Amino acid sequence: MRTKILLTLFTTAILSFNCKLAYSQSNSSDEQMVTMLKKFYTNYITESAGTADEKKLDLIKRQYCTAELLKKIEQQLKTGALDYDPFIMAQDCDKEWLKTLKVKKDAVNNNIFLITYVDNYNKKQITIHLRVIKQKDSYKIDAILVD
Repeated sequence: MRTKILLTLFTTAILSFNCKLAYSQSNSSDEQMVTMLKKFYTNYITESAGTADEKKLDLIKRQYCTAELLKKIEQQLKTGALDYDPFIMAQDCDKEWLKTLKVKKDAVNNNIFLITYVDNYNKKQITIHLRVIKQKDSYKIDAILVD
């Protein structure tokens, strides 16, 4: 009887430790994805505002986005299916957006993140849904989800 109780306590302790470890690893990767997205948007908005250097913008996009996403966006721009910048959901950019920029994980969908900022022109909050994946040793934006 004593052996069963000890075995049950030991098993419970191991399961609890494994759950905590998985939760902590998940939180760590979520934090890394949030940090990556904040860096992307800070660099992207800073470079896009004013006279944007297209070569620098392309480098930023290649660093933070998958090649598949960039090809899809390029095709949509060429065909005229897209007449705005899908990363900011606007045609023009304002550095002031960085003051209200927020990045958080979607509470329901795994690997989906919500990017929000307030557009100073019309005083509306803009929300962008992005899917992030792990590619090799880094995280990349894989999709821009449209409601």
